[in-house]
Amino acid sequence: MKINFIKKLIVILFPIWIGCSGENQKEKANGAAVEVTDAQGHLIALEKPAERIVCLYEPGLDALYMLQAEPRIVGLFNDVYSSDELFPIFSKMDARILERKLPVVGTNNQGSVEQIVGLSPDLVIVHAGQADLIEGLRNAGMKVYATKAELKSEVFKTVEDIATLTASTERGMELISYVKQKEELIKKTSDTIAKKRRVYFTWAYGRIFSTTGTKSMMHTCLEMAGVENVCPFELDQPNINAETLIGWNPDMIVMWNDSPQLFYKRKEFADIPAIKEKQIFNLLPMFAYNPHTLKALCTATAIHHWAYGDKQLDQKGQVEEIITHLYGKQKADKIIDLL
Repeated sequence: MKINFIKKLIVILFPIWIGCSGENQKEKANGAAVEVTDAQGHLIALEKPAERIVCLYEPGLDALYMLQAEPRIVGLFNDVYSSDELFPIFSKMDARILERKLPVVGTNNQGSVEQIVGLSPDLVIVHAGQADLIEGLRNAGMKVYATKAELKSEVFKTVEDIATLTASTERGMELISYVKQKEELIKKTSDTIAKKRRVYFTWAYGRIFSTTGTKSMMHTCLEMAGVENVCPFELDQPNINAETLIGWNPDMIVMWNDSPQLFYKRKEFADIPAIKEKQIFNLLPMFAYNPHTLKALCTATAIHHWAYGDKQLDQKGQVEEIITHLYGKQKADKIIDLL
């Protein structure tokens, strides 16, 4: 009886064991040392951490420099050389950019499949919205990490995944922990404030009627800062008109690299509290306050300080401290004078 039972048990379990063994062998055969799932739900499996990276997405590039993984970059997008915002900063941090030695294979978020393949990268970082480019690269046999950083969770995931793909996990965890701790400190202060400042945000290049809705990283920065976004629209960057802005009646305005005179010179805005009380502040330079990177903490810190801080405190000094922690002292010492 006992022998028959054992035989039956073997018959039942043998296919299961074979299946499990096959799966393990398949994983071994795959030889993946690192794996992440990107923003498209695509599994990126590398036999070893990426050593040759082409990066076509600014938040990805920023993450590489924060993770101290920039020596792995072998190609990038043209904006790094052509932008008055990006070149002065990155050229200070990386002599290859100063000397324009890193090849350009496209613009921010876009690129040439042929030129990218020619650099023989073992990883390409692109924006998840570039479906045609991603398909072309994968068809050419490239490993492509598609990402986006339009929500806070996506910003963290981008840093976490790139840290994994470059064997920088410990540094990535430390960076994210630092940002979360700082965010919690701001929240504790904000929670003690009964009356929140009502803030209107406006994008750059004279677009004073282009603001941030509730589905954007800049809205998240306002929330992190403990202020109220006067725009209730569930959009990313809605456009409004003068009458809407007057109706919202904000008591503070935050601008993205533009002159407050764009508001002060318009007579119809004279009675808005933010205008009347000279409560207009500027996020400048844009590099230090990119909300689609961990520097969202700089943005939140600055806005919180402008809204509630002791005017004797050095807001610029707080931002410099964050930059130093995010990039490391060696890089920060080279770029702080530009902030």
